[in-house]
Amino acid sequence: MCGRDTFAATWAEVHAFSRPLPLITPATDAVPNYNRAPTQEGWGIVAAEVGGTALPMRWGLLPAWATDARLAHRTINARLESVAEKPAFRGAWRQRRCLVPSSGYYEWSKPDGRTRQPFFIHRRDAPVLFFAGLWEARPDDAGGELLTYSIITHRADPALAALHERMPLVLPACVFDHWLHGSPDDAMAIARSATPPPLAFHAVDRAVGNVRNSGARLCEAVTGNDSLF
Repeated sequence: MCGRDTFAATWAEVHAFSRPLPLITPATDAVPNYNRAPTQEGWGIVAAEVGGTALPMRWGLLPAWATDARLAHRTINARLESVAEKPAFRGAWRQRRCLVPSSGYYEWSKPDGRTRQPFFIHRRDAPVLFFAGLWEARPDDAGGELLTYSIITHRADPALAALHERMPLVLPACVFDHWLHGSPDDAMAIARSATPPPLAFHAVDRAVGNVRNSGARLCEAVTGNDSLF
C-alpha cells in the first residue's frame, strides 16, 4: 500500500522527468511536504486538451455519490486487480485517470518481528517519480470544487517485497499521454506491463510515524538497519 509519501520536487524537475508529455504547472513551486498523509493536499496531473495539467488535490478519493467524507480514509489506495469493478473507483478508472508526482514514499516493516521500522523508498536516478492514480471532482462546502485522488497499487516488486507485499504503481514517462487520454483497456495494458524504475530504500527515523512531524530530515537514512534486507 502507500499511506505516506513526500513531494519536494520543483516544477522544473517534474517537467524534465515527464517528457515527452506537454505539461501545464503552476508558476510557483509547491511547498515541500516531507510527510504527506491522507486527507492532506497533494498534486494530480490530469488530462488536458493537449498533454496534462497539474492541479492541487486532496489525498483520498471521494466519488460524487459519496455522502460521508470519511470514505476518503478508505480510498487512499485502489488495488489494480479490482479497480475496474469497485464502485468507489470504476467511474474514475473509465474517465479520470491521473498521475501523482512524488519524491518518494514511506513503508513500514517489522525486521525483528516486533518493532515497526519505517523505510523511505525513492528513485535511484531521479528526484521525482509518478504514481498511477485516479481522481474525482465534487462541490465543496464553500461553493467551489473539491478535487480528490487515489494511488493505484499492485503486487510489490521482488526487490521490495520484504518491506511490504504491495507498492504504488509507478509509470514511465513514455506512457503518460496514453495513460491520461487512452481507453480503460489501454490503461490496463499499460498497468500490467509497467516495470518499476530503479528504486532504492533505507531506514529512517520513527518520527515519520507522527504526521505532525515534517522536514527533510525525515527522509534521511539512519544507521544500523540498511543490512536487514
